[in-house]
Amino acid sequence: MKKFATAVMLIITGYATVYAQVKTLSLEEAVALGLQSSKQLTLAKHEVDKASAELEQAKDASLPTAKVTAGYSHALMLARSFYIPSSDGGGPKKLTLPFDNSVTMATLSISQPVFSGNQFHYARKSAALMIEVSKLNGETDKDEIAFNIISAYINYYKLKQNQKILAQNLSDIDSKLEEIKKFESQGLATRNDVLRFELEKSNMKLSAIELENNRKIVNYNLNILLGLADSTVIEEQDVSYKLDMNDSFENYLAQALKDRKELAGLKYQDQLSDININKVKDEKLPTLGVSGNLYYINPSKDIIPKSGTYLAPFMIGLNAGWDISSLYKNKNKLNEAKIQKQQVADRTEIIKDQIKTDVNKSYIQYKQALEKIVVLQDAITQATENERITESKFQNNLVTTTDRIDAQTLLYQSRINLELAKSDATAAYYALLKSTGHIQP
Repeated sequence: MKKFATAVMLIITGYATVYAQVKTLSLEEAVALGLQSSKQLTLAKHEVDKASAELEQAKDASLPTAKVTAGYSHALMLARSFYIPSSDGGGPKKLTLPFDNSVTMATLSISQPVFSGNQFHYARKSAALMIEVSKLNGETDKDEIAFNIISAYINYYKLKQNQKILAQNLSDIDSKLEEIKKFESQGLATRNDVLRFELEKSNMKLSAIELENNRKIVNYNLNILLGLADSTVIEEQDVSYKLDMNDSFENYLAQALKDRKELAGLKYQDQLSDININKVKDEKLPTLGVSGNLYYINPSKDIIPKSGTYLAPFMIGLNAGWDISSLYKNKNKLNEAKIQKQQVADRTEIIKDQIKTDVNKSYIQYKQALEKIVVLQDAITQATENERITESKFQNNLVTTTDRIDAQTLLYQSRINLELAKSDATAAYYALLKSTGHIQP
């Protein structure tokens, strides 16, 4: 019997993998570890960094621009004589050009926009809002990942609890099998009675194998989710069950409408729509800028020309521009921007309705889970008493072996159902938290 119990425990707990690393984690530790090692959150951080870089680019756009150009040209004059009209009314004067000609030119240009219809201002504001949107998306990903970890951990916990209950059931059925074999040897039980207990034991062993295989699958998935080595065996800690209902539905709903990140994201989208509308309106305004240009012209072959053989003019300019066509072309662009703003308002109302149904569904499911636990606790009391009475009757040959096994099975199933219900209630509680925008355990 001891050898069999040891073999069963090896099957159930999975310690056949002797070389696997065992790591004990609480639910809170699992969430923290998963968030720390999440590749998705690393990607979300890159999006924030990218938005920050775009903001800096928007700031750089308002800085002065400077440009330097240089060029060298070489010309061979196939016709070296050139006649130009005389200014004194006489005949044309002959101008003889050298056969070999070269010119070096360089330009330094600096320009600074003074007013550009507030376009630089709107670009900076839009980029700053996109940083907030990127951060919000990262927080949304963080909540989703945390909820997935919680769900996986609770699922793993349920499997381990089932294994513990099944191990206890196997131990009980093994004791009863030894007892029924003694009764058979004394003529107080039939061979069929022994076979019924052996069949029940075989069914439990099959269930143990199936549970262990499922545990390995969930364990492996958790390792991936938490960034642990594939061979790590996770030992769970007791889940701190949330088995009370302190707040009303109205409080949960108010919190969701206040803190759900979808609504916060739509607020940023609404602000971006306002910026886009103002940007389109201001495109009708004129632009103004100042510029300075320094030219260097050297028509000689000398790299460093002699004094008086090159030109170096410096020019300062004030540039004004007005795209008059924007007065009649921007009307449809403005209509489009206003429609986009209205779409954001409509999406906000749709999301609010979805949040209401989400919170209501999560609240009812959590309340139902709590009520189910109360019923199952009574069911265990009833099944325990039924098993005790049936066992007493069996000792006095008043019930059959089948009745005795059925009573024991009902008790085992009641224990499993209660543990599952507690885990389901915890999962429902975190689902309710998620619906309000606060999932962190």
